[in-house]
Amino acid sequence: LATVSVLYCLLIPMIMMFTLLTLSLSTTVVSNQPHILYMVVDDLGWTDVGFHGSNFPTPVLDKLVTESVEMSKYYVQPSCSPTRSSLMTGRYPFNMGMQHLTTIIPGSTAHIPLDVKTIAEVMKEQGYETHMVGKWHLGYASWKYTPIGRGFDTFTGYLGGMIDYYNRTMNAGDIVGYDFWHNTAADYTHDGSYTLTDYMTDSEAALRKTVAAGKPSFLYFAHQNIHIPIDVPPTTSPKCESVSPDRRKTLCDMMSVLDSAIGETLQLYKDLGIWNNTLMIITTDNGGMTYYQDAFPGSASSNWPLRAGKTTLFEGGVKGVCLLTGGDNVFPSNIRNLKYFGMAHAADLMPTILTAAGMSDIVPSLEFDGVSHWESITKNLTSPRSEVPVNIVYSGLNYTSIINNDMKLIVGKVQGAYDGYWTVSPYKEIPAPFDPHNTTRLFNLSADPNEYHNIAESHPEIVEFLKQRIESYVKGKRYSEPSDNGFHPAAAPRLHNGTWAPFLP
Repeated sequence: LATVSVLYCLLIPMIMMFTLLTLSLSTTVVSNQPHILYMVVDDLGWTDVGFHGSNFPTPVLDKLVTESVEMSKYYVQPSCSPTRSSLMTGRYPFNMGMQHLTTIIPGSTAHIPLDVKTIAEVMKEQGYETHMVGKWHLGYASWKYTPIGRGFDTFTGYLGGMIDYYNRTMNAGDIVGYDFWHNTAADYTHDGSYTLTDYMTDSEAALRKTVAAGKPSFLYFAHQNIHIPIDVPPTTSPKCESVSPDRRKTLCDMMSVLDSAIGETLQLYKDLGIWNNTLMIITTDNGGMTYYQDAFPGSASSNWPLRAGKTTLFEGGVKGVCLLTGGDNVFPSNIRNLKYFGMAHAADLMPTILTAAGMSDIVPSLEFDGVSHWESITKNLTSPRSEVPVNIVYSGLNYTSIINNDMKLIVGKVQGAYDGYWTVSPYKEIPAPFDPHNTTRLFNLSADPNEYHNIAESHPEIVEFLKQRIESYVKGKRYSEPSDNGFHPAAAPRLHNGTWAPFLP
């Protein structure tokens, strides 16, 4: 009995030590998951960054690209909400009814289907604390459709598509409403200050809290800059003084402020001691909106030498800026300062992020339309893609485009009231070539990357093949036409204390 007592006394401390060691190891596994910074820049044109030849000062991004993988053949949708739906789910917009021509309007019931998981929901399941700062624009008719309902622990920003940078209001014709929120409460505390300044403060607070708790963080930082309205920021850059016309000078200042904010965010991760264990992604949501008219929605971006811009299916509207980077513990040194020429789509970012973050085992179960490029990038392999369905709507009969290898087909009239090319300095429009066959366009992007020569008439067999490829997506089990995107009277701000607030259960 004495022997048993002695053994028992010896075993108890050993069991306790083993339990503590197990808990410690468990905590270490969680804390070793990389932090993820997923950043969207709104309406960033191909040539709105210095490393593509812009006269906008972007020193932070210009340095960052030398430490990154630049996705040089990366495609987005021609407008905001459709791209964001892909970024958030790894699905094509046309497989969720999210390929709206005008993006989601105020008062709409359109949203990401609830049976499609968002990246925030997936990250939360993997033990991450999830935070969002900035622009949602993926549906808000019910709280179930908003960031707090779709997997984010915290949210600061606006639910719709465009707010005034200072007073936080958004117009829908003559209807004006306030749209700035902290989680599910309208936030008036910042009214009158510049939104980007407040985003920086709130993102820092959320990140510090997560780091203090020893948990991995997922921060989705969706900037509004450099989307209209063209509002002068609190600080301007001397390097923008010579930029003209005035609208473009202001856009230059907006880009300069954004570039500085990106630098401050990077410095925050370094100050917190977590940058070396962070994976970072920066992407635009569509090409830049040019100065094709004074009135809404004209802006002053340049996608030079690419054709046209936002809302169009030309390269200026759908070829996007995208960088992948990170700290030394998660981002191999041999892929820094690398141009990756593999064809990619916005839907590919979510599976690529999960794979790079060590979660490739869950990718198959999520049934993505997108594919991971991480192995291709890190092992210098060819892209897993040879085709991008750029946009498919109206059963592929109009405002539809597909790229297969070098060949790009555009079917129907190109959405948007403009065409042409906008140079950098001086900033001016060069008209697009006259094209009498403008309802069917075929371009060889290898020989003609800037889409000067429509070769549809001389290659009817390629046109037919690509139309068949479009039809295969339309006949796919997931394809759906755009969901209801009309204004619902119940959404009127006068019914919601002057705010654009959820109006359904």
